[in-house]
Amino acid sequence: MIATVWIWFFLACIAIGYVCGMFLTADVVCRLVVHRSAFEVGDGNPGMANIGHELSRGWAAVVLVGDCLKVLVATLICWHFLDILLPLSASLAGVGATLGHNFPAWHRFRGGKGVSTTCAAIILAWPAAGVVSCLAGLTAVVFGGYLCWGAVTITGVYELFCLLQFLVVPTASLSAYVSAWTMLGCATVLFALMVAAHAPAIRGIKEGGTPRASLSQKVLGRRHS
Repeated sequence: MIATVWIWFFLACIAIGYVCGMFLTADVVCRLVVHRSAFEVGDGNPGMANIGHELSRGWAAVVLVGDCLKVLVATLICWHFLDILLPLSASLAGVGATLGHNFPAWHRFRGGKGVSTTCAAIILAWPAAGVVSCLAGLTAVVFGGYLCWGAVTITGVYELFCLLQFLVVPTASLSAYVSAWTMLGCATVLFALMVAAHAPAIRGIKEGGTPRASLSQKVLGRRHS
């Protein structure tokens, strides 16, 4: 009975996150600024990077804030109304929000890549591990040269944190064990979603079709100048 209740709570968190995640800030910004859908601007990705490249860094910041806020809203709803621990609320709502962002039902399940929603989710769920993971991703972009490497690194490093937590928890309480298992499961899903979203870009590196990150060029260019 308790397990059934937990499952329904978990599904409710993911559903709430999905509904919030379908709000694509980039699409709203594009319709207000250039009167076109974000899917018709630049590379068609309704995310911060595309908006920053096509419009401005200021509008990219607006998209980033909006995409992070929808994860925060979903997390707070789950935390307050379903009375689930904050780390679990953020993890489950974050998975739902990323699914909603990447596969919005209102746009034939074709959306963004979920980098901002993922970063917001992992920082809310586990601030220290989330921040370190994001910094590792930033480092991967600078020295790896491509945004896709950074995105995959973020979720990969965070999953390692969750795996280590899971391995040291079995001797603790049942609730701690369930929490660690849930966070590991959510981290695995986020990693899989990130790899799937960036698989074309990763393949394009070898084929020469993926552009190098401007951040990498600026930082490494300054170092060698």
